Amino acid sequence: MKKRRKGYTIFRALKTGGHLLVLGGSFLGAFRVLEDLGHGRPLPLAVLYLVLLEGFWLILEAGDVEQRRFLDLMYSQFFGAAAASLFFGALMCAVSSLSMWQILGEFFLLLVLQSGAGMAWAALCFGLYLRGQSHKRALFIYGEREEPEEITEKNNRINGYFHIAASVPCREAAKRPGEVLGGYQAVYLGDLPPGDKGAILEQCMIMGKDCYSIPGLIDVYTQNARILRLQDKVLFQYHKGGLTAGQKKAKRALDIGVALALLALSAPLMLVIALCVRLEDGGPVLYRQIRYTEGGRPFRMLKFRSMHVDAEREGARLASRNDSRITRVGRIIRNLHFDELPQLVNVLKGDMSMVGPRPERREFIEEYSRVIPEFSQRMKVKGGLTGYAQIYGKYNTGPEDKIKYDLIYIYNYSLRLDVRLLFLTVRILFQKESAEGVEEGRRSAVRERKERQDGDDQTS
Repeated sequence: MKKRRKGYTIFRALKTGGHLLVLGGSFLGAFRVLEDLGHGRPLPLAVLYLVLLEGFWLILEAGDVEQRRFLDLMYSQFFGAAAASLFFGALMCAVSSLSMWQILGEFFLLLVLQSGAGMAWAALCFGLYLRGQSHKRALFIYGEREEPEEITEKNNRINGYFHIAASVPCREAAKRPGEVLGGYQAVYLGDLPPGDKGAILEQCMIMGKDCYSIPGLIDVYTQNARILRLQDKVLFQYHKGGLTAGQKKAKRALDIGVALALLALSAPLMLVIALCVRLEDGGPVLYRQIRYTEGGRPFRMLKFRSMHVDAEREGARLASRNDSRITRVGRIIRNLHFDELPQLVNVLKGDMSMVGPRPERREFIEEYSRVIPEFSQRMKVKGGLTGYAQIYGKYNTGPEDKIKYDLIYIYNYSLRLDVRLLFLTVRILFQKESAEGVEEGRRSAVRERKERQDGDDQTS
């Protein structure tokens, strides 16, 4: 245990030291660029540049190697550096007598060097962290409806935080937790009943085991509990979810401001997309679909049409990875998420928010709710153009995980969280996995789970 703690301390020191070196190099690079451009006071502007760069990296979580995926780190490093360079390049164009191309050339070179150094640092830290974590032998404690072999294989293929060495059913672990947990550095708790989960978790804390858990909805509810003191008693006050009147007004103001700015910036692009959609097959440019938002209220959600006109003649189903219904133009705009741009109009009308759970169709809401009763809680707030589940999940992330992401957002809401998620949305625009469809032939992401549960009920 002491050896592991020492290793983590060394890792943190290397991570901090490397970050300071990257920032120092960025400061020197900005100072040199400002000198080359003939600015009279390069030092204070270089400091301001450094503060802005660090701010963008913090918002984009560019240094969170313990939590983020590798590609997320790379995108965040690049976009943080790009935002800082673009801002200062525009500022210098406004105050300098030099040509715009000369200024942009200098800042482009700075961007390349800066983002390259940042990505190299993040890649090194990410590799060191996973190497330090992956040695941990973990015991997987699974619930009745889980497949331990399948989960173990998938975990050990993609998870660098620990290695599942053995698995036991919940019933066995709950009867003799002290005996079962011995010999493992970590414990991975699956979908367990709350009582058994609590008992095993308590034993893990007593024995000093690293413990990982698939969160249940009760965990989401308790995550944001507020501590109150009633005389000498300790109370937890749980957030009921939803927004206060003040939060709704502030969120609406943010929605209008951001939507107007994005519509103004994207108007030329939207005209080009509309022309391309129309020319490909002569069909309508926009696709209107009934979705449901806050309180179950229906509205017509707008999208650029990315599928053939008769794509849903056999009924509603999610897009698959190589879906033949998608047009050539549609495939491009879906991969870049540009098909969602008309929803800025929905935001201005008040049907949607910039950030929130993605609004769903009635048939999917009804189907998901039969298996996941808590699914309807997503409609405590307006549906969003982007959201927590879209940023931290994928298009084909299962509904069980998406509902957890959405409820984490609802029960931890703040305007600052909205602003951070808007910045993070830039990171997913060019990630193919965030737009990748489900497996071929699946009508919805929950159907297979329901059929598996029905089969279990019949054989039990």
